[in-house]
Amino acid sequence: MKKTLILQAPAKINIGLWVKFKRQDGFHELGSIMQTISLHDIITLNETAEPGITVSCSRPGVPLDSTNLAHRAATVFFDQTNIHPAISIHIEKKIPVAAGLAGGSTDAAAVLIGLNRLFDKRLTVADLMHMGATIGSDVPFVIHGGLAAAEGRGEKLAFHEPPRPPLTVVIAVPTGVAVSTKWAYENYLPGNNEAKERSFNQILEAYRDRNLDALKKLVFNDLESVTLHRYPEVLRIKERLCASDEGVVMMSGSGPSVFGLFADKRSAVRAVKNLDGLPVDVFVEHTVKKHF
Repeated sequence: MKKTLILQAPAKINIGLWVKFKRQDGFHELGSIMQTISLHDIITLNETAEPGITVSCSRPGVPLDSTNLAHRAATVFFDQTNIHPAISIHIEKKIPVAAGLAGGSTDAAAVLIGLNRLFDKRLTVADLMHMGATIGSDVPFVIHGGLAAAEGRGEKLAFHEPPRPPLTVVIAVPTGVAVSTKWAYENYLPGNNEAKERSFNQILEAYRDRNLDALKKLVFNDLESVTLHRYPEVLRIKERLCASDEGVVMMSGSGPSVFGLFADKRSAVRAVKNLDGLPVDVFVEHTVKKHF
């Protein structure tokens, strides 16, 4: 009998993003605090009688060929485990596409974890993270999930216990706005790294302690200086979410999504009301320790 497996693939946000410098390999050296949240895609894996890897998706426009990270993850898994591929992958897309929330990376992570279970290979989390690093910088983090301080391209990870109880997270994504991550990094001009290095450990400590007042004064995303200037609709969303003065609001990654951290759902809902009338998709979620 052919087997089927269904998994949730969680989104992630960057609580602080420090772009240090451009490396010789063309990538940027980063510092980031990353957290998985309850917003998720649903990945269904089906063994098939026909050989090969097929991908389908609920959202039109998502590539279904080898450029799709879920497809690439399956290819890597089968290559490294010497299994002949015969699998179909369906992605039920809940995470907004190209919004700085690691939607493609988390789908790839779910595929690696799911295939490991489906074919009973018993690879460790560390094994899967090593495999995921060949697919994308965010994949190892989402395989583990939870809270991590990241360096390098995002692949050097130090995991920590996330805030307890969980924080409520508002995700607001302007409709019809797409931001090129490549463009954002190319247009960023590095600033005073010494001051940022001193504050980064304080950001992590304040976040873990659920100290939103301290976090509000410390947190920063270097790429906001690029994206908010070019896309005023993203700035408008951030200003509206900040208007309640109850949470910590920042752009995630290179945007265009904006997130807010709130102590509870009630304060989050009050802040969301300030977005009325704007062309924006809103999700009220929470931080999670692990999904897989």
